[in-house]
Amino acid sequence: MRGNLPPTERRPPLRFSTDAWGYRRNPEVPVGAVPDLLFVGGDSFIYGANLSDEETLPAAFTRASGLLSYNGGRSHLIPATLADLDWLLSRFSSTPRRVVLVHLEQHRRRLPKRGLDSGIGVIADLKYVRYVATGWWDASPLSNATRRLFRRLADDKNLPNTYGQDIVAYALPDGRLILFRGSETFPARKPQTEAEIRGTAEFIHQWVRELEARGLQTHVLLLPTRFTVYGPWLEWGKLRAGVLQAVQDLHSLEAELRGRNVGTINGLRVFQGTAAGDVRTGELPFYREDNHWTPEGVDRIARVLADSLGHTRPEAHVAKRIEGVGRSATP
Repeated sequence: MRGNLPPTERRPPLRFSTDAWGYRRNPEVPVGAVPDLLFVGGDSFIYGANLSDEETLPAAFTRASGLLSYNGGRSHLIPATLADLDWLLSRFSSTPRRVVLVHLEQHRRRLPKRGLDSGIGVIADLKYVRYVATGWWDASPLSNATRRLFRRLADDKNLPNTYGQDIVAYALPDGRLILFRGSETFPARKPQTEAEIRGTAEFIHQWVRELEARGLQTHVLLLPTRFTVYGPWLEWGKLRAGVLQAVQDLHSLEAELRGRNVGTINGLRVFQGTAAGDVRTGELPFYREDNHWTPEGVDRIARVLADSLGHTRPEAHVAKRIEGVGRSATP
C-alpha cells in the first residue's frame, strides 16, 4: 500500500480482539487468570500488526513456556509512559512477577535529564489532541474513497506513481520482491555513534530500574528490522557498508546492556543463523510486503525467549494454573 504496488502476498482474515482496557487479548490465558509475565514496548510488533490474537508473541510465548503472559503492547501513535504502566499494573489483582521489555532497533533513545516521564506526557497529550482534531477526516469514508481513487490513477500510466519512492525493493532469487519501508533502512542509512548507542542503553537501563522498583524481574528483548537481518544478503551497493554497521550497532547495544547487568535477548542472533537460507528459498519469518513478522517469526522468538527464561512448554504447569483460576474480573 505504501508503494502503491499490486499485492502478491495475502493471508487469511485476522482474528482481532481486545480486553476492556484496549490491550490485545491473549487467548491462551483463561479469563480471570492473573498473568505471570507482562510484555511492554515493541509497538505494533507486540500489539500484533498483521497477526491474529493467537499468533501474537504473548500468545506464542504462553504456549512455549507455560507462563501466562499479558500483552501490554500498544500502538506507536502515542508512546507508553511510566504513568501508563502504573495505570495498567493497578488493574491487576496482583503484580506479575516478570516483564519483557521490547526495544525496536530503529528507535534511538536518550534519557531526559529530569527522568523518563519529564515532558513525555505533554508531548503525548499534544499528539492525541492532533489525532482527535484531524482523525475525523483521516478516517472518513470520503477521505478513504479519495485516497483510493488517486492511488488507482497513480499507476505510472494515467499519473506518475509518486508513492514508489517511499519503499525500497529487492528481488529474491525466486523472482519475488521483498519491499522495505524507510524506517527499516534507517539504521543502515544513519549509523549510530558510540555515544548514541550508550544513550539508548542508558534509557533502556532506566526503564529496567523503574520496572524492578515495582517488583518486576525484567528481561530486555531487542528486535531488529528486516533490513538489518537480510540486507547483508541483498544489498551490494552503497548501503552495504551501512547495513553491516547496523548489524554491529545492535550487537554493541546488546553488549552495553549486558555490561549494565541487564538480561538481554538479541533477536538479531535468532534470525541471523538462517538469514542466508531464508533469502535463497524465499521462506522468510517476516512478510515480504509488510515490515512485520509472520507467525513463524513470532514462534522462533517465543521459543528462544522461553528457553532464556528457563521455561519450556510445561503443559502440566498450565493445567494447574487454569484449575486455580478464580472468578476475578481481571483479564
